Amino acid sequence: MLEPLIAGILSVLSLEPLIGIAAGVAVGIFMGAVPGLHAAMAIALLSPITFGMQPITAIAFLTGIYKGGTYGGSISAILLNTPGSPEATASAFDGYPLAKAGKAKKALQMALYASVAGALLADVLLYAIAAPFSRFALKFGPTEVTFLVLFAFTFVAGLAGKSMLRGLAACAFGFLCAMIGLDPMSATPRLNFGFIELQDGLPLLPIAIGMLGVTEVMFAVERGLEHRRRAQGEAPKPISGTGGPSLGWVEFLTHWKTILRSSLIGTGIGALPGIGAAMAAFVGYGTARKYAKNPDEFGRGALEGVAAPEAANSAVVGGSFVPLLTLGIPGNVTTALLIGTFLVHGIEPGPHVFKTQPTLIYGIFTILFVANFFNLIIGLLGSSLYSHIVKVPEYITYSIIALTCVTGVYAASSSFFFIYVMVIFSVIGYFMKKFDYSFVAFLIGFVLAPEFEISFRSFLLIAQGNPVGLLLQSPIALVFFLLTVGAVVRILWAQSGRARRSSTST
Repeated sequence: MLEPLIAGILSVLSLEPLIGIAAGVAVGIFMGAVPGLHAAMAIALLSPITFGMQPITAIAFLTGIYKGGTYGGSISAILLNTPGSPEATASAFDGYPLAKAGKAKKALQMALYASVAGALLADVLLYAIAAPFSRFALKFGPTEVTFLVLFAFTFVAGLAGKSMLRGLAACAFGFLCAMIGLDPMSATPRLNFGFIELQDGLPLLPIAIGMLGVTEVMFAVERGLEHRRRAQGEAPKPISGTGGPSLGWVEFLTHWKTILRSSLIGTGIGALPGIGAAMAAFVGYGTARKYAKNPDEFGRGALEGVAAPEAANSAVVGGSFVPLLTLGIPGNVTTALLIGTFLVHGIEPGPHVFKTQPTLIYGIFTILFVANFFNLIIGLLGSSLYSHIVKVPEYITYSIIALTCVTGVYAASSSFFFIYVMVIFSVIGYFMKKFDYSFVAFLIGFVLAPEFEISFRSFLLIAQGNPVGLLLQSPIALVFFLLTVGAVVRILWAQSGRARRSSTST
């Protein structure tokens, strides 16, 4: 136990992984600070350059992007009132009023300190609970995995969009796309339409880059053609990030209860598949307001209103690694993309990886922990630089992204065929976003489909015509089946309630 821990720590505390973390955090903050961009897009675009790296360096770089991007969204939220990423939306409620009041520097520092504190707590909890949870997960056979993944599908589909039916449709479409290639049991081709390039199935990277990167470029072009900013007035001018008083440590520590509470909320939500950092930020903000001494100050420039969502959304990062590493189930888009990189480097997340590669697992834990300090240092040193990044014209940013998307896919596959795949899925992603079909549900359906198919078919073979009897023999599978039924009923009830309230107000 102690030897893998020490070896994992030492593997990270060498030059290449540390450079990878620092570079990843810097890129992540940059991508998060630019409105419309986010950490998941950066990971999708930059994954190809990690294929030639050592596994620990590649993971360090991409994890650094994840950490930095989560904080970076707060920069434009505070200075522009335009969140750089969805999880930073709640930070704008009080961050922008503080910036307009001449306290931009204090608001940015509170966002940074709360992000680091929330992430540190989540990472410590990850150290504590991941290994014991993995030992429990070793009891999972085909029956348990089948109903666990079924629960994940249902949970994600219900919570990742406004409509459960649309979420299930997106998840089912992802599942269908994953069926392309060779049958995992009989090795017969299916759904490849005669294309030899699809013999091994659709790769994750062109799909992710198309639906994350190129789709955003398409929306940027649409915004330019429609002249939305001219129609709605000028965008708010960015406020200097170096102006106003600094945040003292004593003033920061007076909000420790809010930060602790939001960190625990974010860790718990991060461990659940499909909910995401945006939900954690809003729950943290709402809870902080509920327990505040002066709740009326929220929305007018309360430092607690910045600390709560930032601690919550940053804690999601550590929490999301619990299902990723212990069960091999991604909790959100970013961890789904990380699974692709893990597989490229011969790492298969799941309970067995704690026995087969314990040094690597503790190395990942150390990367998460060390990345917080790089986030703090780079965030402080680069605050003035990042406050200028938000001023970059949109057409420059998205022109570079479009070029990076094409070169990234070609570099990873050396084939124009997968550039066509990227273009096709970018169009699909455009219409999915237009009509509120969840990309999260699609991607998790795509990533988990192979595991679900093998487990489900194995479950049916073991059951020998009596699947109900086999289900009743497994308490774990039965619990997940009941949770699935309960989740469906509760989500449908909540959505029908919203529909009734909407029709009444209309």
